[in-house]
Amino acid sequence: MKKSFLSVQVAVALSVTHIAAVQAQSSEDVESADLGRVVVTAALTPLSVNDVAASVTIITAEEIRQKQARYLSDLLRDVPGFTVSQSGGPGAQTQVRVRGAESNQLLVLIDGVRANDPAGADEFQFAYALTDDIERIEIVRGPQSATWGSDAVGAVVNIIRRKDAAGSWLQGRAEGGSFGTVDVAASGGFGAGGARISGGVSHYDSDGTNISRQGDEKDGTTNTTADLGIGFDIGEAWKLNFNGRHVEAENEFDGTDFVVTGLPVDGDQLTEVERNYVSGEARFEPVDSRWSGNAFVGWTDTDNQNFAYGAWDSATAAEVLEARVRGSVLVDGAHDDQQHRFTVGLDHIDSDFSQRGIDYGYGNPNQDQSTDQTGYQGEYIGRLFEGFTWTVSARYDDFSDWDSITTWKVAASHQVTPNTRVRGSVGTGFKAPTFTERFGFYTDQFIGNPDLVPEESQGWEVGLETSWFNNVLGLDVAYFDQVLENEIDGFVFNPETFLYTAANRETDSDRRGVELVLDTAPLDDLVLGFNYTYLDATEDLAGGDTQREVRRPRHQASFNANWAFAGDRGNLNLDVNYTGEQYDVFYDPATFVSSQVKLDDYIVADLAASWRLTDSLELIGRVDNLADESYEEVLGYVRPGRAWYGGLRGRFDF
Repeated sequence: MKKSFLSVQVAVALSVTHIAAVQAQSSEDVESADLGRVVVTAALTPLSVNDVAASVTIITAEEIRQKQARYLSDLLRDVPGFTVSQSGGPGAQTQVRVRGAESNQLLVLIDGVRANDPAGADEFQFAYALTDDIERIEIVRGPQSATWGSDAVGAVVNIIRRKDAAGSWLQGRAEGGSFGTVDVAASGGFGAGGARISGGVSHYDSDGTNISRQGDEKDGTTNTTADLGIGFDIGEAWKLNFNGRHVEAENEFDGTDFVVTGLPVDGDQLTEVERNYVSGEARFEPVDSRWSGNAFVGWTDTDNQNFAYGAWDSATAAEVLEARVRGSVLVDGAHDDQQHRFTVGLDHIDSDFSQRGIDYGYGNPNQDQSTDQTGYQGEYIGRLFEGFTWTVSARYDDFSDWDSITTWKVAASHQVTPNTRVRGSVGTGFKAPTFTERFGFYTDQFIGNPDLVPEESQGWEVGLETSWFNNVLGLDVAYFDQVLENEIDGFVFNPETFLYTAANRETDSDRRGVELVLDTAPLDDLVLGFNYTYLDATEDLAGGDTQREVRRPRHQASFNANWAFAGDRGNLNLDVNYTGEQYDVFYDPATFVSSQVKLDDYIVADLAASWRLTDSLELIGRVDNLADESYEEVLGYVRPGRAWYGGLRGRFDF
């Protein structure tokens, strides 16, 4: 069925090349302009960006084109508060931590579908996320569980596909370069009379690099991703949308030498994955009506097959089915500049998990588990006077396997002057235990703990946004503070069984810091952006001491310069990232003791350029790791050196 699903999407994507229609202006500009004024991820209903009290970053399709980033994780390296830890080159395991939160405390949505993988410790698998056909990425930092439930502790990332509403178009890209890389993509769409269809296929293939410190074995990757979107407008009140994404990928990786070095060592290991994300939505938005609502169904299906030295080793799989409905009403206040919006929501999530492995005599890993939850939501957004908006929201989650949880958020935004805005929010978040933490893997090695309770956090932030010189220079500063309770430790030694298990810690983890963003456009064709993050992420120890949490650098900075020249015919983009020193965990096979090891700081610069040959065709090229920096983001896993890529891309409107 999955193979057929991919075939259908490929056929749709290719068939649009044969569609011809009367010349019509694409609605891309109109739709992008509308999206530019609102954020759909920060609340139960879309909010103006100036009414959102949390820290928000929006990555547009144009920025993706300028940077020529191929993986979602490469874009996130430029986002304040985000730390990317990649175990090698493209396609390697990648974890993303936000403001010191764990990697499975970041919720990722694809067109509104929950995309975190229960078969992968509830993390979103960034190693398989390409950037083609993305129209916009919304990132809302801070606890968002009052809106989105579990996993939304550090932030929410919403990946929104391109959905042109009118006209027909076709675009494609073909490039190659270092490490035997071949990268091609094609997409297209058609819209007329209130109906629209779009689809695309991308394929990335690389021989990879040697990701361990020793040896010369290369670890490659392949990724084929297909998307399909269909939409209908029924009258002026109803909109129907259906979206699907299918991913087939594999990546080679190295195991760990648990006998001598305790570090990665060349090995013939491979993971094959499939991903399906499907959604359907009906929106009720009558013109000039105070009432609106939507019903949404999303389905995520993941399958992970692991191989070692040519033989099958183990597998995990999961399915998540979510249904939600929301209704909203807008009420005028006592004065002309007052408005009040009330929204209620109900959602239900069913999660199924399966694990398969070989029973070597120390525990049968084969198991099937499931859980479900129902969430009840309420939200009030009030504009008390011009320029001041505040939000109060709450959510109650009723679980099948543990006690219910209530989360909440209170936030306010005040446009003090036309150039200055202050904002602040306080709220709570939670992360449910993973299936492996609750039910284990090999029962004679790691024992699950079905009595685990969810991790819970409370955090707050305050921010200031201001601009000078007719918006030529902009500054955004935010301070955040978050405490995590009941953190789950998955490496607890049980002296009674002499085995390891998972347990909720009695101590807390504290994460606080500052994010600074500076943007300026000194020339019409030159845009500069800089951001800096200071993070103090520590965990309390049983004896009363504290220690820094691993893979969380205290200092990070990013600089981006984009220059459009020759009448916008050419474009040059320089992206520079600095990551300060950080710690990782080293397990010594000689002493059987784990300790923290320092990873050095590093600076990585990427350069991308394009030159328009015709109105529809561009020559593109980029250099990754321009200075050939040698560095590691995960202990023992070497990141790629300097790499060159080049090719063509084009877009044709009909």
